[in-house]
Amino acid sequence: MQHRYFAAANSAEGFKNYYPEVFSRADFVYIIKGGPGTGKSSLMRRFAARAEKQGALCEYYFCSSDPSSLDGVLAFGEKGAIGILDGTSPHVSEPKFPGAREQIINLGECWDVSLLRKQKNEIMALSERKGAEYKSAYSYLRSVGNLRAVSEGFLSEAIEYDKLRGAVGRLIRELSPGRASITPAILDSVSMGGRVRLPTFEDNAQKLYIISDFHGLGEIFLTELLEQLSRRDVSLRVSFDPVSSQRVDGIFLEGERVAFVSLADAQERYESERLRSDSREVVLINSKRFVDPERLRDIRSELRYTDRLAASSLDGALHALSKAKIYHFLLEDIYGKAMDWSKFETICAELCEKI
Repeated sequence: MQHRYFAAANSAEGFKNYYPEVFSRADFVYIIKGGPGTGKSSLMRRFAARAEKQGALCEYYFCSSDPSSLDGVLAFGEKGAIGILDGTSPHVSEPKFPGAREQIINLGECWDVSLLRKQKNEIMALSERKGAEYKSAYSYLRSVGNLRAVSEGFLSEAIEYDKLRGAVGRLIRELSPGRASITPAILDSVSMGGRVRLPTFEDNAQKLYIISDFHGLGEIFLTELLEQLSRRDVSLRVSFDPVSSQRVDGIFLEGERVAFVSLADAQERYESERLRSDSREVVLINSKRFVDPERLRDIRSELRYTDRLAASSLDGALHALSKAKIYHFLLEDIYGKAMDWSKFETICAELCEKI
């Protein structure tokens, strides 16, 4: 199985950080410190390649703002669970038990401070511009979150909750009572490069349920599913919506390898998943069946209007993040040119020897 996730999100609440929870499963963690463009992601990729070569199972956690970049790796091997992660802003991580459970890797040892000082004003200006764009993006995302809450308020008048809860209960009735183990495993991101979704749950599932997302009802269905599964003896990976973190957009039952995902293009994905594989069962759940059609007619125009406003606000957030990307890569260029990459190679080699 492939394990590719996010462990953070740009959300209506600001930056949402799941790294402490995800990496609490590690026996030992290497925390990388360094500026943009100093090789943090490259170091993690080498760490993962070495660990996999030695037979470890690796989980990859990508940057929610720049999904082409790694922000963390968990390797499960003979020496236990070893983690490595970017410990800089916005997901700052500091050792709680230095040397005993965590160790800092300081890539600042590799850069030429005199070169960076000469460009101090430019670095500060670019950082301020990037920060301003993120501030704008989060303002737009707060608007998206508020509008979704308005839409859910309208929709709640039409949802047949007893019917929805009953359907969820029937899906999991064979699972034993208990207390679920839940690990965040975020699939979707609102990033500097647009919306990016990782199909990890679908790729790993032996049985796949695709729930149509009718004005957010697919996520309401999955949130109820998580509520009921939390009282079962199962191990779960849960993907929370990147904008509205109280909502669930994916659940994976690890022991059973059963996945539930909510998708806007559910029908098309259902057809493509059935064609792609004949070795597993794919089930489509139409969430609209949990809505009273007469009540829906009364609120349909309000739902459409609110959804349009939310989509427009989301576009605003993505535009601001795309502008932040420009400043981010200019900063990477400055720091990259100040690096002594031979020292970086030495640090990489020393770390890989410890795996």
